[in-house]
Amino acid sequence: MGWRDRLRGVFDPLTAHNFLIDSGAAGLFAIFQALTAPFILVLAVRRGAVPWEIGLITASPFAAMLLSGWYGRLAEGRPQVAIVSWTTGVARLFLLLTAWAHGMATYMLSYVGFNLLSAASNPAYTAVERAIYHERWRGRLMSGVKFVLGFFQFAATLAAGGLMDRHGAGAVFTLAVGFGVASALLFSRVRLPASAPPAQSRAATREAGAAAAPQRDPRFARLLLALMLAGGGNLLVQPGYPIYQVDRLHMNNVHVAWLTAAWSLAWMVCYPLWGRVCDRRRPAQAIAAGLTCYLVPPLVYALGTGLAGTMVAAWMQGVGDSAIDCGWQNHTMRLARGRIGAYAGAYFTFLGLRGTLAPLLGALIISRFGLLPLFACGIGLIAAGLLVARRLPDAPRVGVAGLAEASPVADQA
Repeated sequence: MGWRDRLRGVFDPLTAHNFLIDSGAAGLFAIFQALTAPFILVLAVRRGAVPWEIGLITASPFAAMLLSGWYGRLAEGRPQVAIVSWTTGVARLFLLLTAWAHGMATYMLSYVGFNLLSAASNPAYTAVERAIYHERWRGRLMSGVKFVLGFFQFAATLAAGGLMDRHGAGAVFTLAVGFGVASALLFSRVRLPASAPPAQSRAATREAGAAAAPQRDPRFARLLLALMLAGGGNLLVQPGYPIYQVDRLHMNNVHVAWLTAAWSLAWMVCYPLWGRVCDRRRPAQAIAAGLTCYLVPPLVYALGTGLAGTMVAAWMQGVGDSAIDCGWQNHTMRLARGRIGAYAGAYFTFLGLRGTLAPLLGALIISRFGLLPLFACGIGLIAAGLLVARRLPDAPRVGVAGLAEASPVADQA
């Protein structure tokens, strides 16, 4: 019996179909990411970008998240799968301009355009994932998709640096866009079940402002505070890494790709482990462990340990990122109960806020004081957030009865 048959033996045919499509699209997207994401900042540095431009490039994906609420309202009543497919497919075409740009203004504007349009898919993608995966199986299926993403990103990153050295950014980014568009087209084959949960009403969307959930739930407010401090410190130092890699270590494209490969491998290996921590113990423990890992990269760069040290830093960044991604979702789902839309909206809004401000502040610190003070400030903020995270109250665990839902097969019947 093949793995497809085993998958269909566990899940109903529609769930198995959607998981295969979702995983395939994730694999193609991972190759797109591997061929582009590691080089965006270092290419900008090599083309003469100054610190504030590096800060703006770093902040642009997060600034786009601030539009998530507006994008969500815009997507109401429209076909969610089509929104994900079209917005991501067209957005990835913007990187052709980034690849072949001659001036820094075109380089930055095309990358910003890519992020702005990509962000339009986030609310719709969340709605699709909620619709196609039953609550009983959602965690393991979404973890499986992320494992596929990590595996393909790791494998493709190993080849990305050599391709960049031999063929240049234009050719590599053009190849990457082909994979990115193919991913978007494949995702369009996802089929929503007839019993898909209804979209949030317009009135409920208006009431689910970024400040509503933390105001009503002090436990959630404490989580946001921990992540604003430590996550802000982690993002504060991000503009310093490519500058250090290019100006101090004189890394080539292969070295840069190795760093991303180390991150991807850590993500792929550790994500299922953090899932077990969240299921069997407390999601807050995963969050605290992830923030502890965040202390390592700025410390490594501050000590100037060379290429080997940056590999360790990249690995620990991947471990931390997987812990935070798994931990915040599980912690928030337990807190939110039936209001996950409001809680997730608040989380992404605050992520966009710190992701926009912290890299720009980091660029300012580099310009005024240099790299070492930047790394010291980042370590201080991460440590402060870790102190808050270590005191996160327990999120209520869903009872056994709440988990013992009907299987997807029974639902389809």
